[in-house]
Amino acid sequence: MRILHIIPYFYPAWAYGGTCRAAWELARALVRHGLQVAVFTTDALDAQQRTGPAFEVVEGVEIHRVANLSNRLAWARVFLPLGFGSQLSAAVARADVVHLHEFRSYQNAVALPIIERQGKPFVVTPQGSLPRIMGRYALKAVYDQLYGRRILRRAARLHALDDMERRQYIALGVEPARIAIRPNGIDPAEFDSPPDAAAFRARHGIAAGTPIVLFLARVNRIKGVDFLVQSFALVHKQVPQALLLIVGPDDGYLGEVKRQVNALGIAEHVRFIGYLDGKEKLAAYRAASVYVLPSTYDIFGITLLEALACGTPVIATDGVGFADFMRQNNIGAVVDFGDTAALQAEIVRVLQQPVPELAARSAAGRRYVLENFGWDSIARDWLPVYAGCAVN
Repeated sequence: MRILHIIPYFYPAWAYGGTCRAAWELARALVRHGLQVAVFTTDALDAQQRTGPAFEVVEGVEIHRVANLSNRLAWARVFLPLGFGSQLSAAVARADVVHLHEFRSYQNAVALPIIERQGKPFVVTPQGSLPRIMGRYALKAVYDQLYGRRILRRAARLHALDDMERRQYIALGVEPARIAIRPNGIDPAEFDSPPDAAAFRARHGIAAGTPIVLFLARVNRIKGVDFLVQSFALVHKQVPQALLLIVGPDDGYLGEVKRQVNALGIAEHVRFIGYLDGKEKLAAYRAASVYVLPSTYDIFGITLLEALACGTPVIATDGVGFADFMRQNNIGAVVDFGDTAALQAEIVRVLQQPVPELAARSAAGRRYVLENFGWDSIARDWLPVYAGCAVN
């Protein structure tokens, strides 16, 4: 079976967030399960650079890249790959199933009539982009009129990461029977030999005994970093030696966060170290005393899985999809977004928790994630979804 994935950004464009990573991990896991996998994407890499080449095969995944008109526009989430449709038609013809990633994209608008013309079944993975809650409301409404509703109506299957996204589909009138819930995952092999936490602290000038509260995500308003900063100002009064470590690329909000930190008088206790990936990212998790994902809205929250797999305690808000898994399995704390007192209390509780109790809970969280969220098992669960689409 041959699967064609269509996505605005792909390997190695990790700066664009978890959607890119999830699509890559699923694609290469599907190859390991014997499927042929091709990807049509753009040359987006990060705010400064493009990636290439136009075609390559990585771990069995065929990657076709079409150049964006502007890399600056691409970083602003306006992807305009010229000639995308003319190159895509032959790839759709060779596919048994087409898999669209993101919901409202130029690529999907171009792909939809090609897919329809060739009578190919397709799957949609919004990765949290269904609601009109992240700006550009008028444009999204127009897109939905022209393409969005048709995409939802014509898709053979609609992929939800969790029950939160399933409810979003149903609110849009999608029949529950057409929805397939499959979570994002991690590669357990990445966490077999975790990096040295002490070495990370030394590289970044952080004393060995300093409690670290870690934020690791794109620095934008929706990730709730301002809520965390406000709560950390309260934490600092109880645990004055604690450090808030903010890791991630600026997504238009870094200046505002720095102004907030200065206004609260906690600049000496907050560190910004930019984007990290690979072993250095895992080392940040390992060095942290607690990882916090304070998002107003986050459809899944893959960084919570990464932190748990590193044995780090986690706290999330009720706006994060993975929070349901955390509650059900007692592997982390969940607070209401905006409740600074509750977030402060949970952070302080973790920082002051007895070591044996903390170690036992961390081990349980690590075990749960590694046993239930490996990409190979998730990809295996995708096989009947694709097979059902191809048959129908």
